[in-house]
Amino acid sequence: MKKGQLIILTLIATLFLGACKKQGCTDCNATNYNTEATEDDNSCQFLNEAHLGTYAVEDSITGPPTMDWNYDAYDIVLVRSNCAPNNLIISNYANKNNDFSGTIFNVECQVDNNTITISPQNVQGKSIRSTSGYFSTDSINFEIEYENELGEVFYGRCYGIKN
Repeated sequence: MKKGQLIILTLIATLFLGACKKQGCTDCNATNYNTEATEDDNSCQFLNEAHLGTYAVEDSITGPPTMDWNYDAYDIVLVRSNCAPNNLIISNYANKNNDFSGTIFNVECQVDNNTITISPQNVQGKSIRSTSGYFSTDSINFEIEYENELGEVFYGRCYGIKN
């Protein structure tokens, strides 16, 4: 075999072998995420699937200046966090989507079985404080506590049922 043909065959073989796709779970939110996989094989396994969705909730929150209790009814949506298998996002936490900015108020929480833990975090100028809660069958219940841009602290509870 001539040297030129050998080089061409080597290049073709290299291209063919390099084009092979490694199958596996390509979703970083899955517990069996495979960093080497280049093609998803639908084998992904997720935690907290039963908790995802929309919940019709009610809350009672108190805070300055009057310290009166305010009651509100609205929807929250729980979705997966980005590349954190145990974490979920609570969208519309404390019904804060109504701000002038028009952006959605998302708070990240960690879910372990049916226990919710909300760690301290800053969201749109508000300091979310550490709180907790739980899931029970198709319902959710958690504490709300945040500090606004002026340093005023608001706290209460949120509870509801999955739609």
